[in-house]
Amino acid sequence: MRLGRYLLPRLYAWGSYALFGSCRISYVDKHHEDQFLQRGLPILFAGLHQGLLYFPYHFRDRDGVVMVSASRDGDLIADTMARFGLRAARGSSTRLGQQALAAMITEINERRCSGGIIVDGPRGPAAIAKPGVIALARATGLPIVPGCWWARPSVRFRSWDQTLIPLPFARLVFAFEEPILVPRDGPDDSLALSVELTRRLQRARDAARARCGG
Repeated sequence: MRLGRYLLPRLYAWGSYALFGSCRISYVDKHHEDQFLQRGLPILFAGLHQGLLYFPYHFRDRDGVVMVSASRDGDLIADTMARFGLRAARGSSTRLGQQALAAMITEINERRCSGGIIVDGPRGPAAIAKPGVIALARATGLPIVPGCWWARPSVRFRSWDQTLIPLPFARLVFAFEEPILVPRDGPDDSLALSVELTRRLQRARDAARARCGG
């Protein structure tokens, strides 16, 4: 187990740099992300579980915090995120979720760093945003920036989320949607905002897939 915990994060990071570094990456509406990051302002990135494998590579070395499962597998994931310069707040929507959310809120507010959250994890339903990211945005004041990617050629796992993996030298398109701003002292409209976030993520995925010719 110790050997696996040492080797697997390094192998994953090496594989990510080799695979995604070979891809022809382009963007759709990246200004939705850049309008904040280019001014040194933090964001909350919201993505779908289907695209989980690419996100650490895209956000590498950005001094961000991500939510990671509190399980034993989460130890490996946390160590892997560290290889990309990302920190982990431990927990999930089914185990220690409130503690992980509180940890993310504390770290973001103290460090004023960006955060990332997979809004339909850990077990779905796929492509449906849960309200945790809305609570996180309300507590930190950060804008939610939705984004999804697609690649061609690629393969998809036969899993609940249909995890997407590009083949080497694939065309990869990462699409962003307009940010969602959640006032700290606004009404509790988490359900409506979650529905709107779901729409924007699905539009981003459709835009990325269309640009790939899929």
